[in-house]
This record gives sequence, C-alpha cells and structure tokens, in this order.
Amino acid sequence: MGFEVKGTIGDHYNEAGGASSPLGEPTSEELDAPNGGKYQEFTGGVIYFSLPTGTYTVYGEIRKAWEADGGAGGPLGYPTSDEQDIEGGKISNFEHGSISYSIADNATTINRA
Repeated sequence: MGFEVKGTIGDHYNEAGGASSPLGEPTSEELDAPNGGKYQEFTGGVIYFSLPTGTYTVYGEIRKAWEADGGAGGPLGYPTSDEQDIEGGKISNFEHGSISYSIADNATTINRA
C-alpha cells in the first residue's frame, strides 16, 4: 500500500530520482504545513512546498536541527534551496538563514539572517 506523490512535490521527487534517490519511498500522503504550505515525508527526507519559496528537500542532520528549531513554522521558515555540498559538509538555505553540517564534527550550525 503505497502513498501517491503528486503535484509540485511529485515533480521535485521525480527530478531527484524518485524511489531510487536518497529520498526513497514515500511514508506519508501530502500534508498541510504552516502558512499554507505542504510537505510529504519519505524514508530518507522530506519535501516542503510553499508558493513564496518553491519546492525543496531537507535531509539528515540538517533536517533534525531545522525541525528542532520549529521547522517551517519556526524562525528559519521554509527551505529556499535543496541541500548543497560545501567544503567539509553540507548546507541548506531557508527564508531567514541557513543550517550547515560539518562532516568532521558531525554537528550542525544554525545561521540566522
């Protein structure tokens, strides 16, 4: 019994490689998020959508830090980029800042705008 992935979240999921991507299989239907947005959970991450920001994926330790900080309804707001490689780690950008992850330290840093 699988969950349907559709609309802009479905487009983003398919562009990432669908079930064979790091996102893996969907584990929820599309759900309502704060301030009129939507999101859908997958085994390896989550995709968020809002009209002002677009559709982006949040993974791993960055996702944990973002959700602990309030997620889309928190001070950082919605993601404005997919996770990107930086020297020594990863970074995701949000409406009001970014979260970086250091592989060497296995630690995240929240950078508020």
